[in-house]
Amino acid sequence: MSKYSSELTYGQAAVFNPPPRETRIPSCAVYCGTCGQLSEDVTAGCANVQSRKFSQSGGCQLSLAVGILSTLANVAVIIHSPLGCCSNLSGMGALRAAARAAKGKPADDFVWLHTNLTELDVVNGGIDKLKRAILYTEKEYHPEAIIIANGCVPGIIGDDIDALVAELDGTLGAILVPVHCEGFKSRFVPSGYDSAYHGLLRHLVEPRERYERVFPDYARDELERYNDSITVNIYNVGSNSSGDETELARLVSALGLIPKVLPLHAGLDDLADIGRAALNVSICATHDDYLLGHLKERFGTPYIIDTFPIGITGTNQWLRKIAEHFHLEAEAERLIAVETKELVEALIPLRAELQGKSIFVGGGETRVLATAEFFWETLGMNLVGVKPHHADRFIEEMLTDLLPRNLELIVAAGQPAEEINVLNKLKPDLYIGHTGSNGWVTKLGIPNFPLFGQSFNYMGYSGAWELARKAVKILKNPSFTRNIAANLSLPLSREWLEADVSSNIKQTEAL
Repeated sequence: MSKYSSELTYGQAAVFNPPPRETRIPSCAVYCGTCGQLSEDVTAGCANVQSRKFSQSGGCQLSLAVGILSTLANVAVIIHSPLGCCSNLSGMGALRAAARAAKGKPADDFVWLHTNLTELDVVNGGIDKLKRAILYTEKEYHPEAIIIANGCVPGIIGDDIDALVAELDGTLGAILVPVHCEGFKSRFVPSGYDSAYHGLLRHLVEPRERYERVFPDYARDELERYNDSITVNIYNVGSNSSGDETELARLVSALGLIPKVLPLHAGLDDLADIGRAALNVSICATHDDYLLGHLKERFGTPYIIDTFPIGITGTNQWLRKIAEHFHLEAEAERLIAVETKELVEALIPLRAELQGKSIFVGGGETRVLATAEFFWETLGMNLVGVKPHHADRFIEEMLTDLLPRNLELIVAAGQPAEEINVLNKLKPDLYIGHTGSNGWVTKLGIPNFPLFGQSFNYMGYSGAWELARKAVKILKNPSFTRNIAANLSLPLSREWLEADVSSNIKQTEAL
């Protein structure tokens, strides 16, 4: 069994829920120290011995799960929960349409419904409402699949959506896909990714009879078998743009391989055939490890998950890992030499503008460290700190190999007060952070731009140039940020801003 996969195998069909991420991957959600200290604690297995006296906010697993599910073609999603659970989903249809249009796919509507559980439903149960919603969705929209995203309240009161799915199985034209993304089951928000993929794996990935990976001649012709032998599944995430996908597919194609980008914005036929590729390649371990571990167990498909193709170092490593699997090392080195030479030359004037300026990077763990390494090592900026949302074994090597050991580091998801405390003291020239943080940082007067977005690409060689160009552009004209800071204040006391952020951290028993 892969070291990155769950202890529960896919073959246990009665398992309706994925295991909580903290029982599957020891993870750290609270930390205050340096990269070197965290690296030692992650390696020793004691990185999760800190907790907070006060936690400001957190993320929503349901939102992350629906963020994946909402991209699939010809599906309808039913949110089974009280109405507040969909308060941040109203813009998802526009995001879906824009992303699909950018990828050259039909910009069809995102069909989603809500069961609107009330206090009375909490007492009496909401399963009847859910059944009516399923039948209504089938009648009105005729989707290929109806996905049921189960919120916290149904999980607490015991609504058995899996029993309802079994009851309706075979009576509808749509495939029913229950997804258990109750937020109270895990303190790690990325568990929402696991929940979404668990549902898809059980109900949509190769629902037909399982086949062996060695195909007899009468089953498939030689061309199909050859294409499968050089097909690389590139697993996209919600935080990459169509430009990222185009760039990574270009690089894989340059090696003579066939790239296939999925699962976001894929059709059900694409998901059903996901096991036919020769290699699965991740661009974000936090997003993909549960999915790729199960595909390894089920289809025997090897995968690469320990690289992130941002910056020169990250992209080179990503390409070398893929090439090594297909014994294309020489081809990869020729490609890397050409691409790196061209990029380094293009970066010379941008590096001159950025060298020596200070930077702080915050967001998802692997993306943050890869981005920070590029600005520090390649562009010569003064890296003063990083803030990953959480930390686990997927960044062990990155902590030791990419960044300074004495670099200030805090691990904090949904804790803007802690991050602002640190930034107020460090006062970096530039901040790059996860969407949602930039408004806070702007009020400090620090020029900034998002860690990811749909407007331009961040990955591969072209993405590296875009990142540098964006940083230069932001720093050349900081007037907007200065005007905001001069006229708006942060809702944080002077005492907090002057306090040591570690005062909110306490030692606790290891989980």
